[in-house]
Amino acid sequence: MTTRALPITLLPPWLLRMLRPAPIPADWTRACAASIGVGLPQVAGLLTGRIDEAVLASVGALCASFSDLTGSYGYRLRRVGLAAILGALGFAAGAAAPGPWFAAAIVLAVAVPSVLSSRMGDLWSSGGAHMLTFCVVATGQRSALPLGAQVWWFFAGELLVLAIIAATWPFRGTAPARGAVAAVFDATLRMFDAESPIAARQNLTKALDNAHDVLVSGGSMSRSRVRDRLYLVYTYATPIVEASVSLAHSGKQPPERAREALRELARCMRTGDLPPPYRPGSDESPLVRALDRGIADLVAAFRRAKLPPVSGDHHERFRLTFGRSTWAQVCRMLLCLALAEGIGLAAGMDEPYWIALTVALVLKPNSGSVFARTVLRAAGTVIGVLVASALIALVPTGWWLLPFIVALAAKLPEALSRHYGLFTAVMTALVLLQMSQCAQFFPAARLVDTVVGCAIVLAGGFLLRPLHRGPALPSRFADAVEAVSEYVSQSLAGVRHGRPALRRRTYRQLADLRSALQQELMNPATAAEAERWWPAVIVLERVVDAATEKAVLDDSQDLQRAQRLVSTMRTTTRQLRSDPVPPAALRDELERIYASLAGP
Repeated sequence: MTTRALPITLLPPWLLRMLRPAPIPADWTRACAASIGVGLPQVAGLLTGRIDEAVLASVGALCASFSDLTGSYGYRLRRVGLAAILGALGFAAGAAAPGPWFAAAIVLAVAVPSVLSSRMGDLWSSGGAHMLTFCVVATGQRSALPLGAQVWWFFAGELLVLAIIAATWPFRGTAPARGAVAAVFDATLRMFDAESPIAARQNLTKALDNAHDVLVSGGSMSRSRVRDRLYLVYTYATPIVEASVSLAHSGKQPPERAREALRELARCMRTGDLPPPYRPGSDESPLVRALDRGIADLVAAFRRAKLPPVSGDHHERFRLTFGRSTWAQVCRMLLCLALAEGIGLAAGMDEPYWIALTVALVLKPNSGSVFARTVLRAAGTVIGVLVASALIALVPTGWWLLPFIVALAAKLPEALSRHYGLFTAVMTALVLLQMSQCAQFFPAARLVDTVVGCAIVLAGGFLLRPLHRGPALPSRFADAVEAVSEYVSQSLAGVRHGRPALRRRTYRQLADLRSALQQELMNPATAAEAERWWPAVIVLERVVDAATEKAVLDDSQDLQRAQRLVSTMRTTTRQLRSDPVPPAALRDELERIYASLAGP
């Protein structure tokens, strides 16, 4: 066993994190939707001989399949539906280009709203990315069909996948992240009744590790308010687990109220329901009191996080969160796409769009480390081209190739959720097999184009995002806490003039902080440090939300209490700039500020 583990231990930790797939279970409803959506048009095309229409519909099905993530039924429909609309608009814009120079200009124009949409929430971020991706794909399509027919068949493929997803209502399930967090409470309960305490504690450790990997290591998954709440629960679960392990080790059993609360928490994690307030008992056992306190703190924090956003304010936050980092991302995308299009035009390539497609996919905002995605994109493309080349060489096109296309389409959703390199390999092989149906297969050219696109990202992309990390995280948080303290001060003082503008600036600064932290969270070299800071930015956003609620409701505060809150935040700012403040200590301090601000 030691001999087998030796080669793995020789690899650096950041490389292991980059190569390790997230332990997310397969979702068969997504696999069925993708395989039927991609395969059915191919079957229809082979039966009728209308291969061009079939390929367009199959590509449209790919667009919808890319946006399909495991989650609630309504969330999946909204995400895929918006991606279908924006993807069709992007495809129509790219297909309408009368020539290569116009195509390059259209791609650059579509890139601007695509990147800006990354600040409008997870749904719009996904839709904007698909709009740019399939605009680039459309510029490389060589179809004899009229423009309207091309867009229609593409959109028909999207609608097919959307209809299949809508038909999964009887089989809808919870997201893996919900199940992973709920499993922590299930494992805690089983530990009290287990015959083998050691094995039960090992299973609890596995549940905690799995929840961590699902919540943090899923590099292809965008952050959302639901995932933030689940991560909040995960961090608050530590005192509960420690108290539970101590109780089990001492041979004592928790009271029934604690068991019922843990069962209710597991249920609420899976369904998204709000757990009832927890009332600790009067037990004299220190371990039971510690368990009660942990459950009460978790339930209170989760209930606060579940409070709906203030009416009328969410729209402005949605509309006005474009900070400096957002515009830097826009400029970086434009620069790299311009280089990609320019190289393709200058070199006279037959299919230059693949270079721009590589740039668009790697630089997609809110998707983790650009360096990691560049490396994994290059490696995945090489594997995908080799697989597709082998299949084309060994399997005749047409019906014989269809089972492989369907199998790859079924694998695509799982690869999308688990690992970007695996997703790239599956997607590359699938797209090239689809192209082979129309005699558009150029494997060697795809390798060259991908390498060129990755080189553009590494060389040109980092001109606007230097290799050094910029300001340290404590300094970034100091600026953010200072901005939030100023907004809290005006909100609690009842200041009306200038407060909306200050709120927008505060939200923009928090959006920049979240973007910077999110990039480092998925960067193998900085993930561990960024993970320790991540809960603090979530609490900061809730502090701004709570201050906004007080201002909107005109809830007057005690002047001394308001001054104490603002003074505490400004003291925290000075500490962040002068002394090293542990991330956990900052989060605890911000939690106390939020609890005092949100309380009656």
